[in-house]
Amino acid sequence: MATAPISRKLNLTRDQLAAFLTDQQQIRQFELLFSTVDQLQVITGTDFEFQADTAAATANSALAQIAALAQSLELLAVAPVRNNVELSHDVNGILPYANQTPRVRSNQVLTWLSM
Repeated sequence: MATAPISRKLNLTRDQLAAFLTDQQQIRQFELLFSTVDQLQVITGTDFEFQADTAAATANSALAQIAALAQSLELLAVAPVRNNVELSHDVNGILPYANQTPRVRSNQVLTWLSM
C-alpha cells in the first residue's frame, strides 16, 4: 500500500516550468499558484465527522427547545382562566364603577344612556 509523502510541496524548478510555459509571466503565475496551494490545509474525513457531530448536536438542541415550547403552549391552553384580579383602574385609567364617587357614577350612567 502506498503512503502519502510527508512533504506535499510541489518542487518544480523554473527550468521545469519553462519546458511547457512560454514566458516569464506564466512561470511567475504558476509559482504563485503553487505557493497558494502549498498554504492550503488538508481536509480529512475527521473534519467532516466533527462538523456532522456538531450539526447533529445543534439540531437535537433545537428539537428539544421546540418540544419544551410545545409543552408549555399545551399547558397554557388547558390552564383555567382566572379573572379574580382586582384592578384599581380599568384599561382606560378610570376607576372601576364600584370604586367611583356617586357624582362620577351618575355622569357615567348619563353618558351611557345618551349613546
